[in-house]
Amino acid sequence: MVNQAELQKIFSALIIPMNEDQSINYDALRELVRQQMKDGVEGFYCCGSSGEGLLLTTEERKRVVEEVLDEVAGAVPVIAHVGTIRTADAIELAQHAKDAGAKAVSMIPPYYYHFTMDEILSYYEDVLNAVPGFPGIIYNIPQFTGIEFNKVNAKRLLDNPDMIGIKHTSQNLYAMERMHTAYPEKVIFNGFDEQFLGALSMGSTATIGTTVNLFAPLFLKVRELYQAGNFAEALKVQEQINLRVEAMVSVGIFNAVKYAWTLRGVDCGMCRSPFKPMTDEQKKVIEELMA
Repeated sequence: MVNQAELQKIFSALIIPMNEDQSINYDALRELVRQQMKDGVEGFYCCGSSGEGLLLTTEERKRVVEEVLDEVAGAVPVIAHVGTIRTADAIELAQHAKDAGAKAVSMIPPYYYHFTMDEILSYYEDVLNAVPGFPGIIYNIPQFTGIEFNKVNAKRLLDNPDMIGIKHTSQNLYAMERMHTAYPEKVIFNGFDEQFLGALSMGSTATIGTTVNLFAPLFLKVRELYQAGNFAEALKVQEQINLRVEAMVSVGIFNAVKYAWTLRGVDCGMCRSPFKPMTDEQKKVIEELMA
């Protein structure tokens, strides 16, 4: 069983480089991992929203996890996002992640059919039961799934010792604090880069972020200053993060991060269809940001 300290890190919500034909560029993926580790990234979260997980096939998701694990060679922890609509697929991905050497799996709730909360909780439990003793992490991202987890409706899961934490991609920091206070042994991962400093003050001890792909040193600095009690300086660095987030969100965050890395020398292509490629005007925004 993984311990809390192993996951109280700054994780990159890893983007997935694509070739022009929308196949995965695994060579670029490995280079991206190498470069991000040099930047100070402390862990990788694979096949989540930033990694276009729901646009990848099951086999592609498995291979991404394998490639990243092989590249990091145990130097930093790897979390595999295995959530999808079909329980059997989530179980298959979770079993693979465990066998491959990931530290934990994370899951969005099943979507589209407006499942009952009991059905959603049972989905998580079915996956955990299929890989007993392997750590699970709830992925709370209500703006995409329509489900907002909190200490009340997630109690059944948070009471399970195999569910070691929650990735809280929600602006509801009150709900974050309430979960942290009720379950201090759980790892609360902040999921919105723009509120990293606020999340630290409300009980988060880790973060999983899209712009961590590019700007890990800024996140490391915010944490350093926060832990030193220098909140005014920490806020100034958070403002630097937020300027970057604001620009990238304005043109489409996932493609923006890919293009920024292309400008840094690792060709990441564009997001898989139905995402549209960036326009020249959108690219100019990122070129100015990265200049």
